[in-house]
Amino acid sequence: MRVKVPQTIVTFPSGSEIVVYNYLTKDAITCAPADTYWLTVAPDWTSIEDILVAHPHFEPQSLQHEIKALVDLGILLEEGSSNAVKEANYNHSWELGRAAGFFHFAVMDNEYADLSESVSRQKHRTLADPSPDLFWRNSDKAISLPKCNRAESQPLFDVMLKRRTNRNALPDSISLPELSECLYAGLGVVGFVKSETCLLPLKLTPSGGARNPFEAFVWARNVSDVSPGIYHYSGLDHSLEKLATDTSQLPMDLFKGQDWTDNMPAIIFLVAELRRTSWKYNDPNAYRVVLIEAGHIAQNMMLACANNNLTTCPTAALSHRHVSALLGLSDITQTPIYALLVGKPGANSDVILEPGIQNCHPTSHWAA
Repeated sequence: MRVKVPQTIVTFPSGSEIVVYNYLTKDAITCAPADTYWLTVAPDWTSIEDILVAHPHFEPQSLQHEIKALVDLGILLEEGSSNAVKEANYNHSWELGRAAGFFHFAVMDNEYADLSESVSRQKHRTLADPSPDLFWRNSDKAISLPKCNRAESQPLFDVMLKRRTNRNALPDSISLPELSECLYAGLGVVGFVKSETCLLPLKLTPSGGARNPFEAFVWARNVSDVSPGIYHYSGLDHSLEKLATDTSQLPMDLFKGQDWTDNMPAIIFLVAELRRTSWKYNDPNAYRVVLIEAGHIAQNMMLACANNNLTTCPTAALSHRHVSALLGLSDITQTPIYALLVGKPGANSDVILEPGIQNCHPTSHWAA
């Protein structure tokens, strides 16, 4: 049996102890500072026998037991194990640096508080630590801007004002043309620009280096003229290709128990192919750019849906492993980032107040 220390280990202090965390597998232990020595004994594949020979002052059976315990805890890798294969794939494919890798894998498949727990936590925190201001005011020295009421701009602002997240969807289907406009607004290819290395696709949203890392997958549950199932959307062909039939699982299983998702007739998953971006930009900031692009795409899709009197509810609370399995994603650089759930809006219980009606604190953020 040969073992080695993963290259995806990070350590940080916790009181008088040290936390050792493998961000690729999410395994963690807490140990005494001196115990971190064992993270140095096998930087490459090393047999347990060689480790025992190099440490004659330790009782062999006890040391062997401790090494195997670290393997079971994910802090050491066993050659040929599933974790070793996963790390080899990571080392081969991941080009965005360890800082981005730490963030990326640390946020995958985390547990979320349900709505009641979240509200309870906020109420409790408000007692001792009120929420920070959600907007900054200017002083009376600020320049007042003209109202955005030009006739040529009004249709655009009308659509923007119409966009609201309404999770109370009706049981009605949405139409294929409505879904089509939504997908095209976010990911439709509208042209190409020639670079020194290749033709780069142009879309209706900006993309860092025009690398356009996102693909869309659609779970059509109640879309007219479309049989239920999982589809891939091609932005170049503007077409849907069926990948799998409808599943028996409920959407809430993919969205951390959010039961409102079960009523939505169409679900769009935005999946990043990270190698498109990392092929050109192999630094952690490129990962940040990819996340920003998901927001550009989603906003276009939501405005297109608002223009068709649909509600589009975005969420990043994904069960990444289950979503990847549903969509048939296996490559470590292909990852679901964001989802938009589309439907016909029902009654909205949110109370919307016009600016100025709110009891706004008048103090200027910029006042001396």
